[in-house]
Amino acid sequence: MTFLAPFAALYGTAVSARLAAYRRGLLRVRRAGRPVLSVGNLAAGGTGKTPFVRWLAGELLGREIRPSVLTRGYGRATRGSVVVSDGAGAVASVRDSGDEAAVLARALPRVPIVADRDRVAAARRVEALVPDVGLHLLDDGFSHVALARDLDVVLLDATAPDAGGALLPQGGLREPLSSLERADLVVVTKCEQADSAPARGLAARWAPGAPVYHAVTRVLGIRDDSGEEVRAEDLPGETLVAVAALAHPNAFLGTLASLGIAPAGVETFRDHDPYAPFALGRIERAAEEAGATAVITTEKDAVKLEGRLRLPLFRVAVEMAVTEPGFVADALARLARPPS
Repeated sequence: MTFLAPFAALYGTAVSARLAAYRRGLLRVRRAGRPVLSVGNLAAGGTGKTPFVRWLAGELLGREIRPSVLTRGYGRATRGSVVVSDGAGAVASVRDSGDEAAVLARALPRVPIVADRDRVAAARRVEALVPDVGLHLLDDGFSHVALARDLDVVLLDATAPDAGGALLPQGGLREPLSSLERADLVVVTKCEQADSAPARGLAARWAPGAPVYHAVTRVLGIRDDSGEEVRAEDLPGETLVAVAALAHPNAFLGTLASLGIAPAGVETFRDHDPYAPFALGRIERAAEEAGATAVITTEKDAVKLEGRLRLPLFRVAVEMAVTEPGFVADALARLARPPS
């Protein structure tokens, strides 16, 4: 789509000017009261950030380190600051918190989560609310440079590592590939679905000093409307319509295939779709036309669909787990180093 190239050039100029303003001190970078580990990417969604944050937070809890999650709360219907979880469980609705934040709040009840465009304000609110937080996980934070971070973890999707090789709107990049030079650690995600070599090549070129790790999508289970776990073999594909509102829905379909589930139909929507009544009707019509009697979807979609369909709903829970055992120790060691 070469006709979009001028718009991508304008976007790139704006991005470069903004980053330069922070780098030169024209815009202020502020610090939180706890160390900040940023999890982000160069692409506009779809690399597995939320499943990765879920995995990493669980690993930190296992080491008796209580993290928080600072997020913008994409797709929420609210503005300002929202406490999604107070560290004892979710306290906000999906509508108020956004789908990804809601999933994390349910999966990680001990982790305080605040949704706020101003991540500095979010960090301060967490620290006042839960004083024993040991560090902040800045969700989707690579480009949010107003909050100083102590470690930048950048995710590259093995299935589309360069996101089309062009900036928005011509391609899928929010920053040029050269921005990888800011990465402290690189994690190649979805390695079970594609060769990781192209992503490793990008890291070697643009972030030669950053160690490269690999992560795979790990299925945690399938649950029904009541929260009961269901075996994949008990869900014949011909009874199911798969539904996903993701940046890259093929990743979800790949996960279903790995479980031996071949749905009778597939309905996809734009990322973070709120599922208005028209969308619900579309799903139910698709099921009827395919002869299916239930819907299977992601956790991110299920939190918006539960109780709103006339069909049983099954959700697939996943995390994005790093395969190398030394990743967390490496990240913590780097966090402990004094600022250069």
